[in-house]
Amino acid sequence: MRSALITGASSGFGLGVTVELARRGWTVYAGLRDPSKRAALDRALAATAEVAGSVRVVQLDVTDPDSVAAAVDTVLGESAGRLDAVLHNAGYTTAGFFEDLPEADVRRLVETNFFGVLTLTRALLPALRSRGRSRIAVMSSNAANVPHPMFSVYAATKWALEGWCEALAAEVRPFGVDVVVLQPGAHRTAFASNVVPVCPEDSAYRALFDTAAPRMEWIGRHQRDPQRAVRSVVKALEARRPPFRVRLGTDDKVAAAVRNLLPYPVRARAVRWITGFDRA
Repeated sequence: MRSALITGASSGFGLGVTVELARRGWTVYAGLRDPSKRAALDRALAATAEVAGSVRVVQLDVTDPDSVAAAVDTVLGESAGRLDAVLHNAGYTTAGFFEDLPEADVRRLVETNFFGVLTLTRALLPALRSRGRSRIAVMSSNAANVPHPMFSVYAATKWALEGWCEALAAEVRPFGVDVVVLQPGAHRTAFASNVVPVCPEDSAYRALFDTAAPRMEWIGRHQRDPQRAVRSVVKALEARRPPFRVRLGTDDKVAAAVRNLLPYPVRARAVRWITGFDRA
């Protein structure tokens, strides 16, 4: 029986992949920063008639080294050190112009989205190497293709993750460890609804914020069902030879193609048009 550790498993892709892997017979360690918020996961598992594997909820705050160490001890202890995959799904974003973001908020975002992934991976690598065939899957973002205003720090964390993944993939491939970058576009998950905008009334960027916010909300209302993306993630986790990058949506594929074909000035004008900045 294969086993996986999934961070951010209380909602969204993390919850969906947890349920699907369990349905396919995996043992899944569902990492939750706050285990009391497991109700949605429990409901999803109860509604799945074919849960052949098992799901174990583990307290895991990727920004807390003690929590990471305790979770790794639990997972490797219960699995006898046999872990086949880790899916780094925990993450969030703020929505605000960089100058307006408090330093503490910026650091918390980077700690969660970037350093948390590195800390957990380092702790798991000995076990993953010992399997001879395992994988590290990292949830990136379409922000790595098209960084939008008000999401500059979030985009920075995802760019950093992708650069780290490319180098790490070369380091661990000789040990049979595959690294997979997952790039989702806009999907109907709790991710967007959890974003709290930051824009003080006296902000120099207030007019830009008021122009862009309705456009961002329009994009948010046209998100896709995440289930197809969940199946693509599971396929990458189970594949014998997974691709390095898996794009999980039409908008992500289009944005990646545009990034490769068009120079930055053209892409920048497109972003200004989408956000309305060119008329604010």
